[in-house]
Amino acid sequence: MNRKNIKMQALKMLEHNVWNIWKPILIIIFILIVFEILFSYINFSSVLTECIVYLILFSLISSQLFVGFSFYMLNLIRGNNFAISNFFCFYKSFITIFIINLIVQIFFMFGLFFFIVPAVIVMLCYSFVNYVFADGEKDVIDALRSSRELISGYKFNYLKFILSFSGWILVVLCTFGTAIIFVLPYISLSNALYYDKLVLINDYHSFFLYFLC
Repeated sequence: MNRKNIKMQALKMLEHNVWNIWKPILIIIFILIVFEILFSYINFSSVLTECIVYLILFSLISSQLFVGFSFYMLNLIRGNNFAISNFFCFYKSFITIFIINLIVQIFFMFGLFFFIVPAVIVMLCYSFVNYVFADGEKDVIDALRSSRELISGYKFNYLKFILSFSGWILVVLCTFGTAIIFVLPYISLSNALYYDKLVLINDYHSFFLYFLC
């Protein structure tokens, strides 16, 4: 997997798509801000109850938004027609998406009990679960399995790919956040392209094995 070529391709595509990528991001930010404001007006009998309800509601809302964003990005990099209204099309599957993300969070928390390395491995294994679901895999177990299979053999490569953006994160910090206007779409686009390359590689291997067998 050529990480440099993926990032160069992302930069090239970004020239005319910064605003196109920011549109769904702004929608996500707006919805989450509204949620925070509305939630602040709810009174709870205890702090524990408030935390539990908050985590459940936040996960229900945000998980659908992130899958919708993944769907948006896949259509963008593949040159498909896509209306911003389609960004919300996955709310009909909100229970499935919630369960998938809940399982991933449980695996991640379980990994943390065994220190950082297992948690990082879990994170890498399920990094593309939202893309997998957005790409058509609607079963909970199959979506988790597909994400693991896609990244199999590429975990270290993808980890280095993620860490290669550390310099851009520093640029954002040094510019007091203003550079995020460019950096966030750049990272989002690069990540979507990385997933798409993995899908192509996986399809090629499957095609080759089909004829080999």
